[in-house]
Amino acid sequence: MRISETNPWSVTLMCFLFLGALGVCVLGAVLATSVILDIVAPGQGPSPSQTLTVATVVIALEVVLGTAVACLYGFMNNYTARFSGGLEMTLTADLGDPTSAGSRDEAALDPQ
Repeated sequence: MRISETNPWSVTLMCFLFLGALGVCVLGAVLATSVILDIVAPGQGPSPSQTLTVATVVIALEVVLGTAVACLYGFMNNYTARFSGGLEMTLTADLGDPTSAGSRDEAALDPQ
């Protein structure tokens, strides 16, 4: 299989959705940790609302920057695929011998 072109809009959209879902999970974990710490040691650290505000800003920044990097990757992948022909992958169900495709081709050509 040869991957020679990607759709930058699809890469950007999928990365945005993935990072958004990851951000929601991280936000839930931060909120749960902050509430548990507030119950265990009240008044020792920042309040859960302050923690939630800082986490939301960091996650929003992460989503925006990650999506921008993914968009740039989509365009750069298309640009470099013009020169190199793209990314070639060999898909197989054989899990036995992990030899490369080049060495198998050479062995098939060797008459010995």
